[in-house]
Amino acid sequence: MDATPPSFDLACWRGAVPRMSVAHTHDDLEFNTAPVELEYLVDGRQVVIPAGALAVFWAARPHQLVRDSGGSELAWLTVPLAQARGWRLPGEFLARMFAGDIAVAEAARGPLDLAERVGSWGDELRPGHPLRRAAVGEVQAFVLRAAHATAAGSVAGSIAGGLRADVADMAAWIAQHAAEDVSIAAVADHVHLHPHHAMSVFRAALGVTIGEYLAQCRIARARELLLTTDDAIPDIAASAGFGSLSQFYARFRDHTGEAPAAYRRRHGG
Repeated sequence: MDATPPSFDLACWRGAVPRMSVAHTHDDLEFNTAPVELEYLVDGRQVVIPAGALAVFWAARPHQLVRDSGGSELAWLTVPLAQARGWRLPGEFLARMFAGDIAVAEAARGPLDLAERVGSWGDELRPGHPLRRAAVGEVQAFVLRAAHATAAGSVAGSIAGGLRADVADMAAWIAQHAAEDVSIAAVADHVHLHPHHAMSVFRAALGVTIGEYLAQCRIARARELLLTTDDAIPDIAASAGFGSLSQFYARFRDHTGEAPAAYRRRHGG
């Protein structure tokens, strides 16, 4: 079962962070920036967010910071997807998020200076704060500006050094083949490792088992289909790689806290 909350709510914070020990998911748009490169594994892809850039992605995709910030402070903002969709963001931007893109604005300056705004927003976004409504309005304007500023920029797959090459290859292969009948033996064979050794190094690096990571990838795909298509839920379960409808319902509820139909309704589908 995924122990990560379904959403981190509308919140922001700043600080130096260590390498994340666990690949996880949560149903928010996640914005971040740092004065140093940020190295991530997102949906099986190794990516490097340039120093000083503002990046945004849909955190329902399994992701993990795989190299610490070296003492430099990162700034984060999370916006629940349901709330963001109510802000009438550009359709092209949302489509990119649902497809797993990591959009970037080359410089997080001026109206996009997230690090500058975290100090006040961190307090004002708390429930009951007298300035919460004003802060939410400012965040909405920031998100809309970020959606437009990142229209032409994205992070492609990068070769980076914060993760074992064989683990990165396994994660990428799992993400690419998640809709298929994936076995641990097949994952291990892809990187020429014994299955037991493959399971061990994978869990040591990503903090989850191969099976758990596969489930994260499948649930991310199911969420995407629930939001972007009118497909029936049994068809979505099959398209995402689940062998039975009961397994799909159990996994989906574990990861999101609700049934697929309720998730679709809550997001206006």
